Amino acid sequence: MRGGITWGDGVLAVGLALCTLGSFFGMQYFNLSGSTVIVELKDLVVYKSDLTENRKITVRGDYGDVRIQVNEGRVAVVHADCPNKVCVRTGWRSLAGDVVICVPNRVLIRIVGEQTKHIRGITG
Repeated sequence: MRGGITWGDGVLAVGLALCTLGSFFGMQYFNLSGSTVIVELKDLVVYKSDLTENRKITVRGDYGDVRIQVNEGRVAVVHADCPNKVCVRTGWRSLAGDVVICVPNRVLIRIVGEQTKHIRGITG
């Protein structure tokens, strides 16, 4: 086997680039905005509400408080008593399937919703 890029490598690279671009632009056909926020503490649902309800929620985890804000169809952890504060740096989330996790406090925030547009067909 000799080194270097072959004709097949080029075809594979172009194919992967086209698939990536196609999936990126194809996301325009979906509305992935979430409709419900679910907050879990240690695998138990402690809060579930519509994302349009502006609220402030405080959950007491293993390391202390996790303050969550729901505002204008989005959710964020605005303060957490944990060492690294990765959950706070995650920022605002609003799309169905988005999650924010505070691992030390064992708090999981997820957004659920439905897609409002559908693909009529896929060709390959």
